[in-house]
Amino acid sequence: MATARDLIGSVAKGDLNTANDTFKDVMAAKVANAWDSARMDVARTAFDAVEEPMGEAEPVDTGISGDPAEVEEE
Repeated sequence: MATARDLIGSVAKGDLNTANDTFKDVMAAKVANAWDSARMDVARTAFDAVEEPMGEAEPVDTGISGDPAEVEEE
């Protein structure tokens, strides 16, 4: 596995092709580690959701009272 030290060594030697390949390897390893960490976080917390109380809902004024006198005649 390539390391940042290998990358710096390649740049110091002037071997930029190797440095480019090493850079790609180092970044791929970092991305893979980040994905693994994210997967573990999701797996650890997926079913531990804290249930928040719903509380009282505020009534919504729809303008409908249900009184038959309010219905317009056709």
